[in-house]
Amino acid sequence: MKELKKELNTRRGAMDTKATDFRNKRDNWNTKTREIQQTRNMLNSAVRELILEVKKQRTIRDGENQRVRDMKMIRDGCNKKVRDAKKEIEGSQPEADRRKQRNNRNELEKLKRELRRLDMEISEGKWRGKKEPEAMKRGKTLTQRIRAHVPVEIKIDATPEAKEAYDTAIAEQEKAHQDVTESAAQAQAAHDLMLEWNSEVEIRRNKAEEAHKELRTTKKEADLAHHKYIVSLRCLHSINNMIKTMQTERRDKVTSSE
Repeated sequence: MKELKKELNTRRGAMDTKATDFRNKRDNWNTKTREIQQTRNMLNSAVRELILEVKKQRTIRDGENQRVRDMKMIRDGCNKKVRDAKKEIEGSQPEADRRKQRNNRNELEKLKRELRRLDMEISEGKWRGKKEPEAMKRGKTLTQRIRAHVPVEIKIDATPEAKEAYDTAIAEQEKAHQDVTESAAQAQAAHDLMLEWNSEVEIRRNKAEEAHKELRTTKKEADLAHHKYIVSLRCLHSINNMIKTMQTERRDKVTSSE
């Protein structure tokens, strides 16, 4: 009987140590679970806020894009006014002067086209070897002629009303173009910011998913440690009951012998 009691006391001490160890593990896992849960919730909250910001920037972008389209229509109307006013003014020019201006513009465009074609041919290797100096010389000449080109200035005799209409049309055209440019810039800025927030949403969402996976792992470990802790307590209670029963039987024997 003494040997059994000794063995039970040894097992009770070992089981008590195990129960304490499992309890500490469970508590540690639960603490870690709460920390990860808080991190996951914070990440999910940040994702929701960023998604709202993405929607906001998308709304701004779409609004500015619509404004760009509207401003382009206005600008097209201004361009037509400029063309009409210009025709009105040019109508007072002699045909010879208008022809001289057209020829001057055509000559400049011809020089530019020739220079572009020459540059392309050089890049494609069509002027290699002995031909290369000739091409370089020709390119230099064309560049100098383009830079030295001066548009033909023709004095235009137009009515004050025609000049005023032309100046007004030009001013409206410039304002419309500026409005288009500004709206396009705002739309692009909103679009860039939207993409930036979208990227941040993906980063935070991935981190939140990783935290959620880790959370499931820690909860599983906490549940396992808790289960082992409960089993250890039951075993410990069983051993205590056995020892208590043995002590009771011993007291009963002592009492009956007296």
